[in-house]
Amino acid sequence: MFPTGWPGLALLLLRSALGANLGHAVFDGGTDGMAAWAPALLATVAIALCVGLFTPVSAGLCALIEIVIWHSSSGTIAALHVCAVLVAMALAMLGPGAYSLDAKLFGRRQINFPPRDGANGK
Repeated sequence: MFPTGWPGLALLLLRSALGANLGHAVFDGGTDGMAAWAPALLATVAIALCVGLFTPVSAGLCALIEIVIWHSSSGTIAALHVCAVLVAMALAMLGPGAYSLDAKLFGRRQINFPPRDGANGK
């Protein structure tokens, strides 16, 4: 599904908000206790979400990452991660929308069949 108009804009906003939330951990230095490769993974998933590249997979990875981060946090911050998990799951189910790289790469295609010769289709 690649909706345009207001629904497509809403999906763009969801992708951007989720990518910014995930990117915040990378660019704010919140990855201190993680492995050396983890910030690169978080940044890649955040950028993929923002531009709409492989959105269902990126949103699923984001949900998994947020669940891991959620278990290591507490209080109000934990509630933010729960919300991010819910948004990621919804985005994985809804798809990227028309304003994404997925729409450009895998969007609607028009197939034109040539007309049949003769009246009986022979």
